[in-house]
Amino acid sequence: MDTLASYDELPYDSLPLPETQPDFLAAVAKLHGFDAPDPAQARILELGCAAGGNLIPLAWRWPGAECVGVELSRVQAEAGTDFIRRLGLFNARIVHGDLAVLPAGLGEFDYILAHGVFSWVPPTIQRALLDVCRRHLAPHGVAYISFNVTAGWARLLPLRTALIERTAGGLSAPERCAEARRVLDELETEWTDPLLLKEIAYLKSAAPSYLFHEYLAECNTPMRFAEFAAQLDDHDLRYLGEAGPRHAVVELEDAWGLIPESMTGRWLDAEAALDEAHAVRFRRALIAHADAPCAQPPQSDALAGLAFYADLRSDDEIDLEAANEQVFVDPAGGTFPVVHPAMKAAAMILSAAYPAALTYPDLLAATQHAMTDYDAAGNFDEAVFREALFPLVMAHGVMPSVDTMPYAAEPADRPCAHALARLQAKSPGWTVSGARHVALDLDAPGRRLLGLLDGSRTLDELTGILRDELTDTAGGQTLESVQAMTHRMVWLFARQGLLTERPGPPGPP
Repeated sequence: MDTLASYDELPYDSLPLPETQPDFLAAVAKLHGFDAPDPAQARILELGCAAGGNLIPLAWRWPGAECVGVELSRVQAEAGTDFIRRLGLFNARIVHGDLAVLPAGLGEFDYILAHGVFSWVPPTIQRALLDVCRRHLAPHGVAYISFNVTAGWARLLPLRTALIERTAGGLSAPERCAEARRVLDELETEWTDPLLLKEIAYLKSAAPSYLFHEYLAECNTPMRFAEFAAQLDDHDLRYLGEAGPRHAVVELEDAWGLIPESMTGRWLDAEAALDEAHAVRFRRALIAHADAPCAQPPQSDALAGLAFYADLRSDDEIDLEAANEQVFVDPAGGTFPVVHPAMKAAAMILSAAYPAALTYPDLLAATQHAMTDYDAAGNFDEAVFREALFPLVMAHGVMPSVDTMPYAAEPADRPCAHALARLQAKSPGWTVSGARHVALDLDAPGRRLLGLLDGSRTLDELTGILRDELTDTAGGQTLESVQAMTHRMVWLFARQGLLTERPGPPGPP
């Protein structure tokens, strides 16, 4: 195929995906007993990379890495190529092409990423994708493949069927989406299943690209975990672990004495059972070569070799003396109950350091120091602390990493954002990505301010520019309100790791 018409007509938003970060994937692999390559010097391939909203920030973060994207939509591939050119990035490129017919000479990659591809292509392309992993994954490399799971999708398939049957297949993707929204209104009055009604409510406010490609496109084939594992086996690959958040983790009892292959078989059976028990809808699987060292369920002992970061808050007054449950919340609204007093202290320490990551020894020392300051160190037990940290890491309340790169802690007198953030802010349709690969939802004044942060203006000068522009467009803005907004946004940019201590290479015009 020369291009993919539906993705040209209705492109997916090109976003950073936190769970595809190679430093995170390497940390997850280590929890499973697998040593992955150093992300900072890695070769990274992303299949179905859209315009590069996920790939380009990785190349920017690690100048020593080489990042290659493959995208079937000509519109998106060209948009990404143009953005790379404007940014002046020399370690990233996007190829317009079909993953089933990759260009010759691509070589091996330490990390292969395929998010939102596997379930949304025909079986022949699924096999081609796995063949790409077999042929192009380095001996100790890690592939990431996301897919829809039958256990969670079984009850949603009637909704997909109804939307396909009640909309005209000959329409363009945007036109069919508009018609599907009308159908959603009808179904909302006809159906009574709470799960389907909840999904309908979500789809009515979801991005058109999600509605179309998940519910109206020709392919969306959920798969049982056992089927996926069998396909891996057919391609000389093996399941390594899960990169998605886990609120239940496999633990193998009486595993002593089992040969690695037998342990792996029991583990895969237990993973399939978890899908059924929790109606898992979506998996983010990590894959390695079949002849790589046998992996295992995640082990809390491996936490000692990792670093961690977290962006959490709590509306409660934190009690570091009692083992009472207190809830921490992340920016996306995810909630994480914490009971262990030392873990509460660690959550506050990590959040204060964000976006920087602390190694396990540094986090342990800082937590012990905080507990001592609050006269609560008497009951500190490192093994108990590690077991309290483990479920938070599995649930993604605390993110593991192998990267401890420092970030500017606070704005300078003349705040300067790095060139990637400024170009993202200035480019319509592009999402600004934080240092930890999160998508930032900025309004027009926020994007305008970020684009101005080239290190040449003071906060007062920036306030003046914004006030003049807001007065022209919105009116009624006082100097004090614009000043408060400017300070608040600049501190947000600092917390998201977008600021640098010096201007560095000139940014885009």
